[in-house]
Amino acid sequence: MSSFRPHIHDNHRNTRYTTVGRISATRQHVAFQTNSNMMWAAPLMLFALNKAPNFLTGKIANDERVVFFPTAATQINETHYNIPIHGWIFEPEIDSVKRKALIKALGKMFQLKDNETKSILRQRLMPFAVDNQSLQYVRITIVKSGQQLIHRLPRSAKDGHFFGNLTMPIEVEDLQDGKLHYKAIDSERYFPGRVHIIPPTGVSIISDIDDTVKITNYLNKKEFYKNTFIRDFKAVPGMKDVFLKCRSQYDNCAFHFVSASPYQLFEELSSFFEAEGFPLATYHLKQIRVKDKTLLQLFADPFEYKIGQIELILNKYPQRKFILIGDSGEKDPEVYVELCKRYPEQIEKIWIRNVNDADASRMDGVDEAKWRYFSTGSDLMKEIKR
Repeated sequence: MSSFRPHIHDNHRNTRYTTVGRISATRQHVAFQTNSNMMWAAPLMLFALNKAPNFLTGKIANDERVVFFPTAATQINETHYNIPIHGWIFEPEIDSVKRKALIKALGKMFQLKDNETKSILRQRLMPFAVDNQSLQYVRITIVKSGQQLIHRLPRSAKDGHFFGNLTMPIEVEDLQDGKLHYKAIDSERYFPGRVHIIPPTGVSIISDIDDTVKITNYLNKKEFYKNTFIRDFKAVPGMKDVFLKCRSQYDNCAFHFVSASPYQLFEELSSFFEAEGFPLATYHLKQIRVKDKTLLQLFADPFEYKIGQIELILNKYPQRKFILIGDSGEKDPEVYVELCKRYPEQIEKIWIRNVNDADASRMDGVDEAKWRYFSTGSDLMKEIKR
């Protein structure tokens, strides 16, 4: 037995040393993992610290942009208005690999060769490939009676969009051409916005965009995509003059663009219409996010969407009269006929640009004196009367 005990003792010793070796190796592995994690954690912490001021103070980061969309205010009483604010905060991601790959793929599809066309494509696609900033809030400043008023807006959603509603007295001296102007607070850059102060009475023009005031050729899908993404925008002849004559002929005339185009095209559309000389308008577009199912809304039937968007405007201004302008390429005739049935006292005229030889049956149910087809703006000039 004495010879057996040392053997047991040696086994225990081996087991003990083996365990210590494993513990030592484990400690080294943990130390390596910790050091490795620290290497990754450092830049992540710096990134988080860089973003913290934006989350806590509303400061707009240097790599972020804010775009405000023109909205329409409603009068609450003799002095006060409800002021809606709608904006979008995002990082442009100019050097995004995905964006470059998308541009390259579409460039091949469209067989682009000249740099000018490629530049237009990059500009049009950029808003679709941005990094939307969620849970950010923006502060704006409004000048009233010579004083700067600061307002903090609600935090942004996943798609970077944020909405706010302010209630305040509005005086004539606060406005520029009937608009209340504001800007996001930023020390170096200028992010402007405007709200159209629309009186309770007057005439409002609600207009579609594609193939109504801007040539798109929606019915020819190849031409549609080229006109949207790689060609300079072109206005339908004479439509600027129609809008300008409406503004001069009708009291308190206001303009609203209601379109199935996404907000990603807003800046390009707004710049185009201003350069063409169209009156300033509010914009009511589709709110989509490329990364989720809202993208499918671009391909949804426009009937319910447009009914809903236009009804919001009609209900906000029950005492105003409306002229609806659209085209026959999609569902504008059917949408406007339905709205005319629901709001016969508010809707005075319906003008439809006939792009596919539509017949009068598409306007069944609407008094003939209330609507007409047209090809160019010159066809409508005699229709604009006080």
